[in-house]
Amino acid sequence: MTLKLDSNIILTDKLTKRFVRSLSEIEQEIWEAVQKLLFEFKSEGGFLVPDSRSKELIGLINKEIRKILRDAHIKDEVSNFIDDFDLLDKNIKAIQQNLNGIDVKQSIFHAQRQFTIDATVNSLVESNINLKFVDPVKKILYNRVSFGSSVVDAEKQLRQIVVGNKDHFGVLQRWVGQIARDAINEYQGTINQQIKVQYELTNIRYIGPLVEDSRAQCVRWINQLNGIISDDQLQSEIDWAYRNGSGMKPETTPENFCQNRGGWNCIHEAIPVRKR
Repeated sequence: MTLKLDSNIILTDKLTKRFVRSLSEIEQEIWEAVQKLLFEFKSEGGFLVPDSRSKELIGLINKEIRKILRDAHIKDEVSNFIDDFDLLDKNIKAIQQNLNGIDVKQSIFHAQRQFTIDATVNSLVESNINLKFVDPVKKILYNRVSFGSSVVDAEKQLRQIVVGNKDHFGVLQRWVGQIARDAINEYQGTINQQIKVQYELTNIRYIGPLVEDSRAQCVRWINQLNGIISDDQLQSEIDWAYRNGSGMKPETTPENFCQNRGGWNCIHEAIPVRKR
């Protein structure tokens, strides 16, 4: 069977969806807490009415959501998610064996696992939770109460943002999905960078699909450079991306290119290879 170089790109999507589904019960619990809080607001004739408790109730959102996340054994779910990285490791090892004749040592993967678990738990429970999830919920509540919206309309809008519908994920699922995808990309990017250094590999195979809104640098590296960037070219290509492309991480250098690739939320992979 022919080994596909994009096997981990395909696997990233599969593992991300599996992790998001694993947190569906937490999403439902958060929705029930938000819904319960909504019905504590004063209403008259089915319409919300601001009163002295409104500000206090809106402030409780942060506390309630954080409590649910803390009590939900998030670390166990994240550990299960990271366990699936065995599949990523297997693909990385197979690709390196196939392309470079390298038998990658298992020790390269071990240290990065624990770091990834800790970083992912922090992202889910602490980092950006207000910006990505709590603040949008609080904003809806504040606006709906201030303008005297109907309870039914407020509940509908809150449900849409928390759990979504059949056509669109809620904010939580989108946020969790991005965290999962970032964790996978950071993990395999770090492993690829370590392999590049340890085995003195001097080229990069830049792979992945091009879509309608692909960044200029990704199109250039896949089409114009035929997916091959040498160490001699790498700094000038990073400079080109800053001048002509978009979305590059400001700290990108040849030493971390396998991790940062084409920028924020890049769907491509930079695989280190020997000079051909």
